[in-house]
Amino acid sequence: MSSIKRISVFTGTRAEYGLLRKLLAKIESESVLQLELIISGCHFSSHYGRTVAEIESDGFIPFAVVPLNLDAEANISMSSLTAEVLSKVGDIFSRSKPDLLIILGDRYETFGAAAAAHLQSIPILHLHGGESTEGALDDRLRHAITQLSTWHFTAAESYRQRVISMGFPPENVFNVGPMVLDSLYDIKSLSRTEFASVTGYCFAEKNLLVTYHPETLLHDQGTNGFEIFLNALEQISCNILFTHPNADHGREQLLVMLNDFVSRHSSRCYVTMSLGHSLYLNALCLFEGVAGNSSSGLIEAPLFNTPVLNIGQRQAGRIRSNCVIDSSFDFMSIKRGLQTILDIGTRTYWPRALPSSFSPPSEQIVSHILNS
Repeated sequence: MSSIKRISVFTGTRAEYGLLRKLLAKIESESVLQLELIISGCHFSSHYGRTVAEIESDGFIPFAVVPLNLDAEANISMSSLTAEVLSKVGDIFSRSKPDLLIILGDRYETFGAAAAAHLQSIPILHLHGGESTEGALDDRLRHAITQLSTWHFTAAESYRQRVISMGFPPENVFNVGPMVLDSLYDIKSLSRTEFASVTGYCFAEKNLLVTYHPETLLHDQGTNGFEIFLNALEQISCNILFTHPNADHGREQLLVMLNDFVSRHSSRCYVTMSLGHSLYLNALCLFEGVAGNSSSGLIEAPLFNTPVLNIGQRQAGRIRSNCVIDSSFDFMSIKRGLQTILDIGTRTYWPRALPSSFSPPSEQIVSHILNS
């Protein structure tokens, strides 16, 4: 019997890949582990920045690819896309028979991969379970993935306790902190001049980074709230960098509204499909504030003490830092919140120091794999 453990890792989105980068490299560095990277979802879509190029530039060679037709003019249902992932990843597992599948988060693509592994009795190691996003379909998908998994590595102790409360033995559930901690000390920090040169963004006295995703449990997917948000932005003096919403139902309506707003305010508004992991972390250092409803506002931004305006209910249930201000879909509340975060925002240039005893999440996870 071979002593090499075959470790399959699934990635389907720009955000989750950035959090997995160091773990992938750590797995590759271990002689007794064989990385089998499966790439799917938004990574192959021109509408989402074709972020497979970022994976390739990092030197990772995919073991298998599962492209999805996300660029089709007609909207394809998440049910159909999930079924496609389940079927194709299931075929890959039938041939490769990995010893373990590692997945992160709560996306429908991730659920498809988890279901494929579970149905073939492949153990699953789940990252960032136990969290809550009450305003999104992903909330129950995350908990469903947790139920399919054997090993659990959470971002906070309260999330660990939630997983244990779901019936899992405490010895299988570990709090290692958010995966972004892996990246904090070896990503090159950029000056504003360098960031502008790479992205084309022009800095002003005040600068705001905005990511707004569909709120999938609302009948309008949050488009009315986004309109109110944009109306408030019209009355705030700052330059704005928008990143595209993710691949949830309602994305296209948000993009139409976003692009119209940017075209009407082209002297101070910029838009990018995806910054990528390194540029996004740098933006958190270089911009005065963050606004929208992305999980990065509650997970990554607080590590940089960056003020955040979180709008709506998409992230309801997550742990809040004291640098996060919550707002409903109310014009005056959003306007006040925007002004507040821009007034108090200061550029940190890089995150606050971690304890000398800090052990990166990827090292803790790989140590467990090696010893289990």
